[in-house]
Amino acid sequence: MSNKEELAPSDSSVTTKRLFFALWPDEDVIQNINKHAVKHFSNCQGRILEHKNWHITLAYFGASDATTQACLEEQAEKIKSQPFELNLTKCGFWPRPKVAWLASEEIPDVLKQLTNDLQHAIAPCGFKIETREYFPHITLVRKAKCNPTSFEVSPINMEVSKFCLVESKTYPEGAEYKVLKCWDL
Repeated sequence: MSNKEELAPSDSSVTTKRLFFALWPDEDVIQNINKHAVKHFSNCQGRILEHKNWHITLAYFGASDATTQACLEEQAEKIKSQPFELNLTKCGFWPRPKVAWLASEEIPDVLKQLTNDLQHAIAPCGFKIETREYFPHITLVRKAKCNPTSFEVSPINMEVSKFCLVESKTYPEGAEYKVLKCWDL
């Protein structure tokens, strides 16, 4: 065996990160969700997520090595969009994944286009384009057992002027998200 072969890293030594693209709410949005929405989720009997983990996923990529992350970042640079706003007014519950969420009644066309453009841009990095209809939401409760007490909340305005690449780390007590890089719209 040559020295080159001996020094080559094995597949198990390659570091991977679980990555996704998301919209990240600012502190005002987080405070408004705490003030106007969280109370509707207290009966869901699950685990209310820490506000530092609240986000709206645009595209979930999954396990990524450094080369894939570089590809994702390079492709994200190509995205051109405009800032927009979301009015978070709708609460809901999905029994199968056991999550309760907060969403906008209306999905702005610019958000639909941003998601579509991003997913197509990262396809060369290995992303499989989503075939399900996109439903932007903020998961507030995991392991939920029932609907929130109300399906509507006072409108919470979320001004969106950037999107971010985020790393997800899973621990026994739950996931932790770290924003790696953001791009202005």
